[in-house]
Amino acid sequence: MKKFEILRYLKRFSMLIFLLTMAGAAMIYLYAQGKQQYTASVVLKYTNDGIKDGYAPDGSDLDVNEIYSSTVIAQAMDSLGASGRLTTVRSNCSVTPIISEEQEKINDALIEKGEEVTYFPDTYKVSLVVDGKLGGSYARNMLDAIMQSYCTYYTEKYVEQKLSLNPSRNLLDNGYDYYECVRILENDTNDMHDFLLAKRESYPNFRSSQTGYTYKDLCAIYSELKKYEIPKLYAYVLDGPQIRDGKILQEFIANSIADSQNSEAVGAQQRSEIERLIASYVEKNAGILKSYFTEGGDNVSSNYILGTIEDAGAGEKAITTYDNLILELVGIDKTIAADKIDRQFLEETLTAFQNVSFGGTEEEHTQMEQMINDYENELQEYYEIVNTSSKELNLYISADYLKMVSSVRVAPSINIKLYIMLALVLFFVIGCCGAVLLGRMSDIVDYLLYVDKKTGLPNREKLNIYIGEMAGKVLPEAFTCFTLSLDNLSELTKRFGYTVGDGVLKDFAGLVQLMGDTEGMRGYNGVGRFVVFFEECSSKKAAAMIRILDNQVEEYNSLNPEYPIRYTAAWATTEETDTYEIRELLRLSQKKWKQMEKAKKDKTRGGNVKDRRFHYVDAARGIAVLLVIYGHTFRRICGQPMRGAIFPIRWCIGSTSRCCFCSPVLGTP
Repeated sequence: MKKFEILRYLKRFSMLIFLLTMAGAAMIYLYAQGKQQYTASVVLKYTNDGIKDGYAPDGSDLDVNEIYSSTVIAQAMDSLGASGRLTTVRSNCSVTPIISEEQEKINDALIEKGEEVTYFPDTYKVSLVVDGKLGGSYARNMLDAIMQSYCTYYTEKYVEQKLSLNPSRNLLDNGYDYYECVRILENDTNDMHDFLLAKRESYPNFRSSQTGYTYKDLCAIYSELKKYEIPKLYAYVLDGPQIRDGKILQEFIANSIADSQNSEAVGAQQRSEIERLIASYVEKNAGILKSYFTEGGDNVSSNYILGTIEDAGAGEKAITTYDNLILELVGIDKTIAADKIDRQFLEETLTAFQNVSFGGTEEEHTQMEQMINDYENELQEYYEIVNTSSKELNLYISADYLKMVSSVRVAPSINIKLYIMLALVLFFVIGCCGAVLLGRMSDIVDYLLYVDKKTGLPNREKLNIYIGEMAGKVLPEAFTCFTLSLDNLSELTKRFGYTVGDGVLKDFAGLVQLMGDTEGMRGYNGVGRFVVFFEECSSKKAAAMIRILDNQVEEYNSLNPEYPIRYTAAWATTEETDTYEIRELLRLSQKKWKQMEKAKKDKTRGGNVKDRRFHYVDAARGIAVLLVIYGHTFRRICGQPMRGAIFPIRWCIGSTSRCCFCSPVLGTP
């Protein structure tokens, strides 16, 4: 059996080891990728004064769970353009308070005493977990969008007023008449103008970095729309007039006039009630002034009165119930006055549309519709500008109340690179162990099935397999087939027994195994014959290999004179024989070997006395066996004629005068 050589096994199965390592690493990668999750996190801190008591900037209770409310998540997904289920994103969001160790000890101590914990943390860690298939960049972008959406939501709810709704769209497609469309667009324009006026007063120096507009600029734009675009639309509607369905429009205007009259009546009633409350309030608080006069009747200075009010708890911006009533009264008066003006305009419009069922030509209607659609688009464009500017303002304002302590960080749940490295090492070790095991098992199988136990070389079955594999191929140049035989194997076995014969056979097989300096096929063909195949072995190289083998045999014979090696070697080369088929090359090699074997036998018959003596001894022994069979009694033959034999024969061997039956070493006959 071949020696246990780990490097040989690893080299033999190197490709298998590589494939197993890559397959194992790929399998671990796919498994880790399937289990992978990315966690994006950011630290958020509330900075308003009332946060320690759990209050928002407007004094209401703060709910940190609003960070992953449906409104915030929906706005974030819309801004990011992400698809998927909103509930999935919400369920993977979490808000965890960050509390110092010292405060945790205080809270634990209060709980142990049974007291209520009043501490409200101001710092929170917001986390979002997403599936590994979406990637770490998706987790980062989604959490960033959620935080921006929450800042806008927080500012609009607790700090600033919310932006008005989108302007009306597709009014003509919804069945409105031209006059109704213009009136609705006018209301949208007025609402946005009022919103911008308030923003201009509160933030006169704010300019959006994204749009480049200030609220003063935007307010001026909407003022121009009110002054020119809306009157232009009204003028074009009333000129003609432009009507889709006069009957329906007249009913609409009449209903609007009736609603305005009802509103004025309700407002007048509310106004008289407020006037009554104001008079009652003044009457009940008339005695307060007496406390600000001295006994001598001198009036107290106004500074003293204001100081007293401030000491009592009312600041310079304090508004009393009386002030609220006055402001409400003024608001009702303004509403009634505006309704009167609007109602007068409706009455004039109704007169213009009186007894008109369909006004204007088709071309005029087409132009009217185009003007309405153009104005809708213009309002929508300016709304996007206002919306973008307002969102930027809200983020700017939120910085005074919300602070991002850290940027968004993304961490994978599984370190895939580490897993792959471990998988490469693990499966490489498994592959090496498997290669050694397979290699050793292959050696065992080859030894049991394809190795000759006497010589240790591949047996005849292995040679047949090799020849069968090479039979379908064209042999390369300088391919050589050797045929060798151990000529004296039978003689050694007869003289010294099978142990010596097998030993010499094994020694000669070892010399055959050492033939050549390249890989080849060396096999034992039985009955002392060997077959050897070499690639890249020319006829000159084959002759040199035989000379080296002769020298090795000579050296062996000098060390073992009692049982020397005598062999015959012949070879055939493709380039020399012009034969490129392995079976034919083997036949030529064996033919050449037979010729050499025959030549040796002829030479032996011609006068090689030392070789001929073995034949004489064999004959003598054969005769002796026959005599024994016939039951004759033999005497020791010591130079005397045999007695009792069938015929007298004098057979004396050598100078030792010993009988051929009792001497293992034979002399000259």
